[in-house]
Amino acid sequence: MSIGTRALRSAVATTVALAAVGALALGTAGSATADTDPAAGVAVDLPLPPGAVGSDPAAVNDDGVIVGYVTDPQNQDRPVRWNADLSATTLPLLPGDPSGRAVAVAADGAAVGYSGNHTVRWAPDGTVSALPLLPADTGGWGYIYAMSRTGTAVGHSAAGTASHAVKWGPDGRAVPLAPLSGDVNSTAVSVNASGAVAGLSYSASGVAHPVKWSPDGTPTALDPASAYRGVWVVQINDAGTVLGKGTPTGAANDQWRSMTWNTDGTVTDLGRHSTATALNAGGTVVGKQGGADGIDYTATSWSPAGTATTIGADYEYTTAVAVNDAGVSVGYTGTKVPQAQERHALRWGADGALTELDVAPEGYSYPVAVNNAGLAVGVRIGSSASTGSTRVAVIWRP
Repeated sequence: MSIGTRALRSAVATTVALAAVGALALGTAGSATADTDPAAGVAVDLPLPPGAVGSDPAAVNDDGVIVGYVTDPQNQDRPVRWNADLSATTLPLLPGDPSGRAVAVAADGAAVGYSGNHTVRWAPDGTVSALPLLPADTGGWGYIYAMSRTGTAVGHSAAGTASHAVKWGPDGRAVPLAPLSGDVNSTAVSVNASGAVAGLSYSASGVAHPVKWSPDGTPTALDPASAYRGVWVVQINDAGTVLGKGTPTGAANDQWRSMTWNTDGTVTDLGRHSTATALNAGGTVVGKQGGADGIDYTATSWSPAGTATTIGADYEYTTAVAVNDAGVSVGYTGTKVPQAQERHALRWGADGALTELDVAPEGYSYPVAVNNAGLAVGVRIGSSASTGSTRVAVIWRP
């Protein structure tokens, strides 16, 4: 049933608890703190540094350190880190850069992201340094897709129409990742704790081939028989299993699905119209399963063997966006094609039990990540008489 026909049982408690979070105590310039004793499952706003009017989280580590960005009244973004005590610190930019965002965080609190058009790394103490491009791309630009808990970031550097997969180690050094033999371009999408990387290798005509690079940078084709077309890689877990999506070669366009490429060389197909978004250390996958009409969809969890379990049947149009190693997942429900302002946050236990995480009976919110301690981070959508729609980063404690 839809969110409009079923009241959010936890929403009223959430509304009350927002007032109980406590007054935000602004600290020194660029930092702020908040009360750290909210009720479990209740949305709590993360504090805004002085001068900020909105915020978005991007990632959280297992210690509860969150990174993202805040926005000022001139609509300029500034990278921010919320520490485990919920204190907020605006991260510095490179000299001359007007804006930036943090997009990923490691176990030690180091973060990566952007300062202006530059890829950068912030050390745990907040010191910023540029992440270099590969020599072939000098004068071009870089893109960061992910960072491992051990501090290795991946993405690509590019110039013109050429892109080259790159791995930046914790020391900031850029290491090139070669495309498959015969291909000319590449991009790295995900990296695990041991330094193994998954991504795409592109032919001269732009055909994408899924690839896994070993920690020493050796590329291996994940789909050597080209069983799929239009492929994309989503994630690699610490066991080396790679989650991806594509369409069987020769099949109609409406046959798209997700799959895992397993370390023993087998492929687990998650079924037609499966859209997987996350993979945990044990091989559990979450996302959504499309209906026979190709329009309806329901949040779904898949076992490592590919067995699908519907977890989002309480509402219409649900999807799971993240899962932790205990099997706890977060996601949202909304309209058929939900926009940010039409989503309602949800959490499912490892047993599929539902907790509604919305911030108010008629409010909107959605999660972006959940850590192994069960802390979920996301966004609530509000309104302001002076600025109109507002976006504020929130947490939900387990």
